[in-house]
Amino acid sequence: MRLPVLATALSLIMPPLTSASSAPFNTPIPVERMNGKLNPGYHHPRDVDLSTPADWDAYRASIASGSLQTLPTWSASFSIGGQGYNYTLVGNAPTGALTTVIPTVIVPIRLTVSDYSVDGKHPLVLDGTKAITSMLGSPIFQVSPYASGNLQFSDAMLRTEFPAAPAHWHTSFSPSVAAPIDIIAPPGTVKVYKAASGKLMGVILDSSIIDVGRYSPIPTWIRGASPQTYVVFVTYNALESAAFGYHTARYDKKANSATVYTYTSWLEGVDDLFTIPSPDAATLAHEIAEVVHDPLITSRTLLWGDAFRRDKCFQSYIEVGDAVEDAPAKVQLWKQTVQGGGTVKTYTLQTEALLPWFERQTPSTALGGAYSFPDAQSLTTAALLTCAPRG
Repeated sequence: MRLPVLATALSLIMPPLTSASSAPFNTPIPVERMNGKLNPGYHHPRDVDLSTPADWDAYRASIASGSLQTLPTWSASFSIGGQGYNYTLVGNAPTGALTTVIPTVIVPIRLTVSDYSVDGKHPLVLDGTKAITSMLGSPIFQVSPYASGNLQFSDAMLRTEFPAAPAHWHTSFSPSVAAPIDIIAPPGTVKVYKAASGKLMGVILDSSIIDVGRYSPIPTWIRGASPQTYVVFVTYNALESAAFGYHTARYDKKANSATVYTYTSWLEGVDDLFTIPSPDAATLAHEIAEVVHDPLITSRTLLWGDAFRRDKCFQSYIEVGDAVEDAPAKVQLWKQTVQGGGTVKTYTLQTEALLPWFERQTPSTALGGAYSFPDAQSLTTAALLTCAPRG
């Protein structure tokens, strides 16, 4: 039996911190003592476990027939040079005036780093609940002004891609917050750095403490989630060594269901630890935009190259954030203000590639002929038809 996601929470039971408390704690590593600035990508291995072509065929058939239990989706096709491709997007097709609301559960992760301390007496706690107020107030969940309207970030992106859609066609995310997951990281699994601001950030070196392995915290939690709900796990000033964040779907073949979820880091005051900043909402903007455009890891196009790395061949999935993530900060990052309750707060988002870029449309059918959003100047032409081999 699947429990409703709002009734599900996980507190990871771990042994007492006897070994950590009896041994000297490590102290956070100052930014000036770092060997090199951190540069984790946004990527993560795809977790849709379909081992054979027949499994993939059955999976795609269930999506096409509408029998797969998951978020509401719609699909469309296009061609490049006579070759057909298709994508599946979250929501309902832009041919109707329907507003789709996606129930979204935010699950904060409270990470106790057992072998680091500030006062020498208590282990460091990087508490994901500290990100919640900022997340809920961000452009991801609040409306703010874009060329396509006063909308949530991903809704504004969709309306940029489909400017002829009826006025009442929208796809929005409605958030709620679950109880935090408590994780006690064993010694040696997290390295802690101190930014110039004085704030601390943990780099998770052993992903098994968070999401690698069937019984690690995120997979355990997601097995009890409703496939009709989008789940976002968040760490505060902590991230995996391999990724700022990722999105994927847990496919249950027996139940014919796919639960879409995201892991995201939320970073504040630690920008100087990185080769390129990834502050506050940038990673979540990247991931939620990709969830909207490829929720089930099936949206494909012609192999495309990284426009910011000499068009080196990258992938054929329609991953809208990946196409821009290697751009310089001034090209990639976008400042967006949200006004509410008498205050104005500025957040940082990541610019995304639009569908016409992946479809090789010339000119683009998006609003204003754009290929990227919110910054229409980040990508000014469609992806090239050929890319340079990596190596």
